Amino acid sequence: MSELPAVAPGYEDDVPQEDEALSGCLMNTCVLDKATLQEAMKASMRRPFFRVLRAIELLVAAAALGLLIWAVAAKQSSSTILQAVFLLAAALFFFVQQFILYPRRAVKNQLLRQALDEGAAALKNRLWFTEENVANRRGDSPELRHMDYKKIKRVSETRRLILLTTRRNRVIPLDKKGFENGSAEDLFRLLAVKCPKLKTERRNANAPNR
Repeated sequence: MSELPAVAPGYEDDVPQEDEALSGCLMNTCVLDKATLQEAMKASMRRPFFRVLRAIELLVAAAALGLLIWAVAAKQSSSTILQAVFLLAAALFFFVQQFILYPRRAVKNQLLRQALDEGAAALKNRLWFTEENVANRRGDSPELRHMDYKKIKRVSETRRLILLTTRRNRVIPLDKKGFENGSAEDLFRLLAVKCPKLKTERRNANAPNR
């Protein structure tokens, strides 16, 4: 006997029962489209680690360029000139790969996965912040996923997004205008209670950081 599908005909009314427990919870809806993913990726690449890495790679490229100019001007051996060219090319290659091509590929791959897995390039992502955990529903899926608050290690923001970063460095964007049953400030207060070790990065320079 074949198994019933996940939502069997005649039982649709039983599926949303879990939503009743989410009624009244702080909730956010964010459309994961190209613009949202690009903004989230740009913010991720501005983190201190990547800022330091970007500066180091640019310094190496500048030093290699200076060495190349000196080697040519001083009429050094061809091997010295080739070494300078190789160092400059390597520094520029890694910079372009890390800070230009990688962000574009990451956004493109995410959109492709959404189109293949969810059937939508612009996916509506909903998050409910309950007392126990964070509930997530992607698109029209009846499935609710849950994440413990302890898995959130950082919260930051851009002009229109709030970004939750998990311990596996997964970034979850939230739309500042997509809140129901509360506001963005309510979320920051809730996370301060649920995640005592949370690192908070606010856009307002006068706001306290954690």
